[in-house]
Amino acid sequence: MLAPASKVAEKSRAQVNQPVDHIKEQELELELLALSIKSFKSAEEWVSKVITQRLSEIEEKANSIPFQEIADKPTWQNNSAWQILEEDLSLTEAESFLISLVFISQFQPSSLMPLWANEQLIYWAGGRKEKEQVSIVPTLRTVLFLLSGLNATKRAFYYDQLVSSRLFKEQIFITQLGSMDSLENQMIKLSDEYYRWLMNGKKVSIGVSADFPAVLLETNQKFEDLVHKQSVLDQLESLTDFVQSQQTLYDHDDFARKVKPGYVSMLYGPPGTGKTMTVAVLGRKLGLDVYAVDLSRVVSKYIGETEKNLEKIFDRLEGKRCILFFDEADALFGKRTEVKDARDRYANQEVAYLLQKIERFPGLVILASNYNQNLDNAFKRRILTSIFIPPPAENEREILWKKALPDNFKYETDQLPIDLANSYQLTGANISNIIKLACLKATRDKTNLLTKSTVAPFIKLEQNKEKGL
Repeated sequence: MLAPASKVAEKSRAQVNQPVDHIKEQELELELLALSIKSFKSAEEWVSKVITQRLSEIEEKANSIPFQEIADKPTWQNNSAWQILEEDLSLTEAESFLISLVFISQFQPSSLMPLWANEQLIYWAGGRKEKEQVSIVPTLRTVLFLLSGLNATKRAFYYDQLVSSRLFKEQIFITQLGSMDSLENQMIKLSDEYYRWLMNGKKVSIGVSADFPAVLLETNQKFEDLVHKQSVLDQLESLTDFVQSQQTLYDHDDFARKVKPGYVSMLYGPPGTGKTMTVAVLGRKLGLDVYAVDLSRVVSKYIGETEKNLEKIFDRLEGKRCILFFDEADALFGKRTEVKDARDRYANQEVAYLLQKIERFPGLVILASNYNQNLDNAFKRRILTSIFIPPPAENEREILWKKALPDNFKYETDQLPIDLANSYQLTGANISNIIKLACLKATRDKTNLLTKSTVAPFIKLEQNKEKGL
């Protein structure tokens, strides 16, 4: 379950995600940058006090005092990335210190150089020098030394706390603590999106990579641009209700105990009816990033690789407020088959694995498929709402023809979009393609007028394409 964030933090997130005009956007960026700088200075002062104390203990051969007695943890600036991150992940004081230390090592490494002034200190404080780099990158040994000094009991306590931290599991740090080889000597660095967020206060989306096989789904369309039957729009309200009420509801212990976290919804219907666009605009309306699973990077013919690829996604997004989107969901959540060979057995295990991960995911998961009946029955039972998106009816096609036309073009007559809607049973995707080609043709003909004769050839092209001709 996601940790509840303060109303102030929610307001900050909403501000960053909502479209604003250029001047207001610049003002907001400067405001967030100022908050980040103030928070960084507090973090730097905190870390410096701890470093000074630990170095003096070694020099004077004194007992190590508890970490919390050296200096009070800073109270981060309201609305700052530092505050939001701490609240979202319910960070312990040790985890907040870890983030402060690692950020400083990247943003202003000179602040940490006293830790590595001589060979004896390097023995206690760890740290590793990267190739062709002047600065030294902290390791887990560095963090443990600053948190516990030379107190072995405290060292063991903080070791257990940090290696199981969500900061590593969700890849907020680049180096994951997964290998048993020289665990304490692994370098720790913030991932790019979190480093940049803490630096300038502007949230950066996770980029697609080998370690994160999903892409950010973006759109310029608004929720009001959707052309669906009212029954479809009414069902979509359940998804927005969940996102807007989730934190309040799950903050109640009895609700959290009785009601499973997360929400799984299915959008199904013929191709071209706007399933992907619906998910994209829903994310924009809610101020949430939408991460679409890249099946080409996930599905593997090698046994066990598909699960590993999916694990990267679920781990990375577990604590992030976002929408996880699976297009062509039947490719992953298809019906389990009768076991005839090893491949069938492992394919069934993949589906079982996905069922477990989906059930435990605390956020909103949306699936899209052309054919609902192709999904595994056990998975269907875990879908909270299945929303059928049918092909547009005549009145909806008329709206689509009108909405699809750019402002710098116009139809020959006001009656034309009505006639096209009456004459041709096309989807929104078909109409969008036709308009694009027709506008290109009109531009070549040095006109901004679309006539029936202009669009007719492209309607035929779309129809033939649908028939596979």
